[in-house]
Amino acid sequence: MRTGTRSHRLRWLRRSSAQTGRDGELLAVLLYALQGYRILGRNVRTPVAQVDVLCRRGSLLVVVEVKRRRTARYGSALTSLHPRQAERLARALMCLRSRYGWARDARVDLVAIDGWRVRIVRNAIDGDTVSRESERFML
Repeated sequence: MRTGTRSHRLRWLRRSSAQTGRDGELLAVLLYALQGYRILGRNVRTPVAQVDVLCRRGSLLVVVEVKRRRTARYGSALTSLHPRQAERLARALMCLRSRYGWARDARVDLVAIDGWRVRIVRNAIDGDTVSRESERFML
C-alpha cells in the first residue's frame, strides 16, 4: 500500500542550503573524529568570526571551515574561501589560541565538499594566501 504522493515521498531529497551546510559540518566532524581529533565545538563564536568546527589533537588547535556545494554551478567549494574570509578566520584563530592556553600549535583547515567528493586542505591559510594542497576522500 502506497501512501502520499511522489513529491511527498521524495521530500527528504530536497534540502535547504542551510541544511546542506549543516550536513557538511556533520561530515567534517565525523572525519576529524575518525582521525583522532577531539571536537571542542561547532559554530563557535568569536568576536571576529564564527568557526564551523573547532577541534584539537594534543596541543594542536584546529579551526575547520566547511564549504559545501551540491553542484558546480557557482564554482568549486575548494575555491570558495575568499581572502577576506581567510583573514577573519586567521584573526579568529588568534583569538581562540589566546583563549586556550594549552594550544602550542594552531592551524586553519578547509573541508571542501563538491557533490560526493570531499577534500581536506590542511593549513588552508598560509600567510595571506589560501593553500590548495588537499587530502581527498571519495564517498
